[in-house]
Amino acid sequence: MIMFIIFWQTPNHPPVIRITEPVNHSVHTWGSQLQYSIEVSDAEDGESKYQEIQSAEVLVRLKYATSSAQASAYLKQKHFGDTTGLMNMMISNCFSCHGFKNKLAGPSFQDISKKYQADPTNRDLLENHIITGSTGIWGKEVMPTHPEISAEIAKKMVQWILTYANDPGLNYFVGLQGTLSLNKPKSNIPARVFILTAFYTDHGTADLQGKRITSAAQCVVNMK
Repeated sequence: MIMFIIFWQTPNHPPVIRITEPVNHSVHTWGSQLQYSIEVSDAEDGESKYQEIQSAEVLVRLKYATSSAQASAYLKQKHFGDTTGLMNMMISNCFSCHGFKNKLAGPSFQDISKKYQADPTNRDLLENHIITGSTGIWGKEVMPTHPEISAEIAKKMVQWILTYANDPGLNYFVGLQGTLSLNKPKSNIPARVFILTAFYTDHGTADLQGKRITSAAQCVVNMK
């Protein structure tokens, strides 16, 4: 008798994200404060409105489009390759000590990107700092070890820091709700469009914990 054993894996469904505020294509003035609000629903993780999905797990990006064509192309994206390292930083505890452009316990990601040029030596150095820790580089602050982060993931984190952290047309925020400052980047480019993007990476399933899915929702913020 031949017996077949079938291993059934519980499917992991992509999260559903909705930007409830601001309204898509709403018009705002330079220097104003933009209120945003996000809702996240995931078949496995639950609902943000019931606090089953935590606010600290939601990333919001404000991107200044340099042209209408760039804004249009960006809105058509289905895969956000520039967020791979960043979402791994969200999953880890990086934001407990580092801000995007503001100093917390450790230096901001922007300050790190200004200090280190994007060359192979500095990439290797920063990857090693993430995993094995460091001390005395930024004063008395101690960078703790992170042995749970693989070399592959550390490489993606460093790639994001050295590529995007010092971009004046990008800013990042954490949370389901908040306030964003609509400041004009130092640029002579006449575009007047921001792209607001909300991201959430799910926790996978009991069978597929390593297969986490990141979903996103976007809206356009027009300036006058």
